[in-house]
Amino acid sequence: MKSTQLILEEAHDHKLIEIQREQNKLKKLQGDLANLNAKMDGKESLSQEDTKFIGELGWLAALSVAVATVAVSI
Repeated sequence: MKSTQLILEEAHDHKLIEIQREQNKLKKLQGDLANLNAKMDGKESLSQEDTKFIGELGWLAALSVAVATVAVSI
């Protein structure tokens, strides 16, 4: 049977790996946003993929507000 300390260490390691994955995703998203911002600053036309990306960001922003509202009310 695993000790409590070992179980806690495994859970910690698992969460750390999850956080690192999310950080990598955020870095990619930040790069994508920087590229999109550069296009907009340069008055370049946006591709259909760019427009879709912006729409998805709007949806995600609305969802994050809803989640934060629920979290605060708990």
